[in-house]
Amino acid sequence: MEKKIRITLPSRVVEILENDIEEFFIKKNTLLNYIYTRAILENKNRKFMNSYKGETSVIQFNLNKKNLEGYYNFLEENKIQNESEFFREILIEYTNQGKKKREQFLFKEIIDRINYSIKENKLIKITFRDDKNVEVEPYLIESSKLEVTNYLFCYNLKEQRWKNYKIKYIKSIYVKKIIFKMRDKNIVEKMKVDFDPFISLDQKIKIILSEKGEKLFKDLETNRPKILKKDGKEYILECSQEKAKRYFSFFLDDVEIIEPKELREWFKDKYKKALMKYE
Repeated sequence: MEKKIRITLPSRVVEILENDIEEFFIKKNTLLNYIYTRAILENKNRKFMNSYKGETSVIQFNLNKKNLEGYYNFLEENKIQNESEFFREILIEYTNQGKKKREQFLFKEIIDRINYSIKENKLIKITFRDDKNVEVEPYLIESSKLEVTNYLFCYNLKEQRWKNYKIKYIKSIYVKKIIFKMRDKNIVEKMKVDFDPFISLDQKIKIILSEKGEKLFKDLETNRPKILKKDGKEYILECSQEKAKRYFSFFLDDVEIIEPKELREWFKDKYKKALMKYE
C-alpha cells in the first residue's frame, strides 16, 4: 500500500528536483522518499519558515510502504497538522543546498564507505552504473573550487595510474580486507590543496595566446591550468592533454598549441574537420 503526496512548490524548487532526478540517475519516488527518510532521522523541530513568492508548480509522488508504516505516528509525535507544509519545508531545505552538497546527501552511503576505506587504508572494489568494476586504492573525495561535482581520487591497480571517478557514476562499493600503504604522500597532499579533476600532476603544455586569448584565460576560471612560466605571449602551463582539450576548445584561433606535438595535432585535426563543415 502507498500514499499519494501532492505538494505545491516554488517552480524553482521543482526545477532543481527534476534536474537532480536526471543528473543523479534517480527516480522521482526514490528521491522524494529518501529526502523524507532522512528528515525523519534528523527529526528537526521545524518551524515552517520558508516563505515563497512567484510561480508555483505541483509535484506528486507515492510514499512507499516502508515510509508509510510509521508515517502517521511521526506526524502525531511531531505535531504536524499540515503534511503538505511539512513536505514543502523539507524539499525547499533540500534544494537550498548547493549541488555538490545535494550529491553528497544522496550518495551518503557510498561516500561513507569510501571514507571508511580511506581511514582504514583498505582497497575497494568499485562497481559503476554500467556494471564495469575496478579495484583501487582510495585517497580523497574532493571537488575543484569552481566545480559542483564530487570525485574519488584514487590509484587504479590494473591501469597502474592515478584516476578520478565521479561519485554519481558509482553504483556500489565493496571494502576489501587488503590493507595498502600510501603510494605517494606528496601527490595526495597536492591534490588536497589544489584539486584537479584532470590530474595534471606536473604534465606540461606550451601555448601562445593572442591578446583576446589572454583575456579569455583570465576570465575563464573553471579548470584553468596553472601558469608555470610566461614569456611574452608564450606560456608553459601545468596541464594534462585532456584538460587542455576541454579548456582551450573555447579559444578557437586565440590560442596556438605548441607542445606537445600530439596535442597540437589533435587541435589541428579538430579545426580541419570544423572548417570542412563550413566550406
